[in-house]
Amino acid sequence: MESPHEVAIRISKMDSGDRKFNEADTRHKIIDQILHGVLSWPVSQTMHESFISPGFADYRLKRGNGDDLLFLEAKKEGVYFSIPKSFNSAKTHQFITVQTLLTDANIRAAIEQVRAYCMEEGCSFAGITNGHEWILFKTFESGKNWRNLKALVIHGNRYFAECFTEATNILGYSSIKEGSLKTSLGSINRNNREIFYPKDKISSYDHEVTSNGHARELRPLANKYFGSIDVSEPVFMDACYVSQRDYENAFSNFRLIIKDSLTPYMADRGIQQSDDNEKGGLFGNRIAKSLKDKKSGEVIVLFGGKGAGKSTFLRKLLYHNPPQYLSKYSRVAIADLLNTPEEETKIYDKIWSEIIRCLDVDGLLETDRASLLQLFEDRFELAKKQVLFGLAETSEAFNIALNNLVEAWLCDKKYVAKRLVFYWKLKHKGCVVAIDNTDQLPHNLQDFCFTTSQEISDQLGCLVIISMREERFHASRIHGTLDAYQNSGFHISSPVAQAVFEKRIKFVQLMLEDRKFCIELFGEQFDEKARVFKTLFRIFANEFRQGNDSPLNEFLSACAHGNIRLALELFRDFLKSGYTGVDEMVSAKGGLWKLKIHQVLKPVMIPYRFFYEESQSSIPNLFQIRSKSNGSHFTGMRILQKLADGIDPSNPFYISISELKDYFSENFNMVEDLEKNLDVFLKWDLIESNNRVDYYCEAVDSLKITTYGLYIFNVLSSFFTYIELVSTDCGIFNESKAHEMVELSNEDFRLFNARKRLERIRTRIAKAEAFISYLEAEEEQELNFFGPNLQRFTPKIRASFEIEKQEVLNSAQKKRNR
Repeated sequence: MESPHEVAIRISKMDSGDRKFNEADTRHKIIDQILHGVLSWPVSQTMHESFISPGFADYRLKRGNGDDLLFLEAKKEGVYFSIPKSFNSAKTHQFITVQTLLTDANIRAAIEQVRAYCMEEGCSFAGITNGHEWILFKTFESGKNWRNLKALVIHGNRYFAECFTEATNILGYSSIKEGSLKTSLGSINRNNREIFYPKDKISSYDHEVTSNGHARELRPLANKYFGSIDVSEPVFMDACYVSQRDYENAFSNFRLIIKDSLTPYMADRGIQQSDDNEKGGLFGNRIAKSLKDKKSGEVIVLFGGKGAGKSTFLRKLLYHNPPQYLSKYSRVAIADLLNTPEEETKIYDKIWSEIIRCLDVDGLLETDRASLLQLFEDRFELAKKQVLFGLAETSEAFNIALNNLVEAWLCDKKYVAKRLVFYWKLKHKGCVVAIDNTDQLPHNLQDFCFTTSQEISDQLGCLVIISMREERFHASRIHGTLDAYQNSGFHISSPVAQAVFEKRIKFVQLMLEDRKFCIELFGEQFDEKARVFKTLFRIFANEFRQGNDSPLNEFLSACAHGNIRLALELFRDFLKSGYTGVDEMVSAKGGLWKLKIHQVLKPVMIPYRFFYEESQSSIPNLFQIRSKSNGSHFTGMRILQKLADGIDPSNPFYISISELKDYFSENFNMVEDLEKNLDVFLKWDLIESNNRVDYYCEAVDSLKITTYGLYIFNVLSSFFTYIELVSTDCGIFNESKAHEMVELSNEDFRLFNARKRLERIRTRIAKAEAFISYLEAEEEQELNFFGPNLQRFTPKIRASFEIEKQEVLNSAQKKRNR
């Protein structure tokens, strides 16, 4: 039997220009299928051909008590409904006033007919359809002219397939009974205005921008030296690993930032903060204590935020530069699950295989049978008493049976691992197993990894470490285990991003002085390329130098908020982006080039695209309308303002979700818009929950703002480049303004292809001007509606724009005159 969504998909494929069904076939083969098969209207509550003088109502939907819910007038599919063309005509549906729809004769006749039935019977809602177009409207509203009310216009049956959830939430029988039509149809006010998306009308919106001319050489350099540190390269590790001691000493006077630290929620559950010093802090001490005490069956968890460097920390501590006691008395096995398929059996096999591989550093499993029998001594001695009993050791039967046994023992991974642990125990070394990169797995598989780690500790009698992102702790089932054992959970903080970049840039500068390195990177004729790259990295070194007021450093440090992996990724994009003018930077006269904010934002926000798209950028759109039913461009700003108001940047406080909900409910009636913005902000790390859950759900009970949130609120949100880029991604309530944004964007693209730089700058300024003036009008309207005491955001945006636009124009004019 088909599901409602499957019925919707099937019916949607019937839409065509060949409309030959008569009215009976249109009802039977299309309308009935949608009403009963898709929208679940019960046949018993749907009356057909109900007589109402002077005619018959085609469909009459009732409640169980007999009250009317909706009248629907059906026409044959050959009766065309002409819908006026508008900005959103290409969408599956839109809202249009009834008065506008009445200008088409066919629509007017059908609407007046079905409304007459409603007036006769006292029903508030009606609809008309020809099996393809559907129009639903409210027949009357107190104090309103019914012609001025908005109607839901469905442009074709693909709406029911492509927008199935929305369709059933509005037109499904259960939804209609619960009053969905009351909130969806009727007066046009702030709660249900039509939204227009300029990007939907820009044909070149997905156009990609090529990388800069030096990207071929920058790409391998960026990937190697601005990615994860490879522990197999000790020189790179020694030069670029940033320990807590390094950055606390070097950046003791660093400007106040919100630090990545242990949350109260985790501290209350016994998780301890561990410093990253030479001995691994409390975490390293805990490992050493377990080895000294020769404890077995222990599991400890290493927590850290996204991109905080948990993997690098583990490898540095356990492999690259272990404390003396660990180096002398331990043998380490790390099972890295980063690229493991998300299946329990494959994860389980990968963990045990990696344990064996790492513990068999002496190659015992590759030796001859005699050596293997020494390793498997316990089973061999038992086999001689049982399976091999009575067979002469020199006989063929004995050797065949023994070979089969050895083969079976080798395939028993748990047994092999157990014997290798025993082998190292005889050499006075305790084994430590680490299961790394579990945080990219779903919650159920993370729990599986934790239970597997417990099994390993029980089976092998060794210490097992499992790394986990702190965001995953709340949803995991390990709480009880951590509560049961003291000192079993540890948290590490990420280093300061500035220290990371300073060390890595310095290392690249040293490498560029090496002739062999330059030949490998640039070829035999490397002098000019090496000169360019040396100058480029001198510029970067200056940008990240302590005390230097650098937009690049400030931006990467803020948006990382402990996620060093993200900061490095953004820097790699910046290096390779077509918007990064390497030649212009290295050819500057009179000293080193100093980056301006617009030269940072565009390569980072849209490194390989011409237009900004939030879903494909590393930077969120703060002015996006999240709730289509009742949203505001300023909800995001109001959230960040509420969280930032009066905080100490070095020690921000948490605000309860209930307080935020109460504020947005009482002042704006925008709880849904609040929740959708919170979900985006948590995922982008603009805000942080007490339990580190990184998406909005009922488990989130309190929030604080992050460095990134403060930066985007106080700085980024008013920059010309940011405003101009997000403007075409935003939904807009004004159709005329949306058309203007489309035309300016198309002109921008044409000028880009024509390489008219100054004219492009003027067009981009005009686009930002249009968007800012629109935001000003929206803010003024909200102040009139919600009250004049609300904080204004557009004056700061306007003031910043007026200053920046002249600077940008002057810069473009100078470059044109060169």
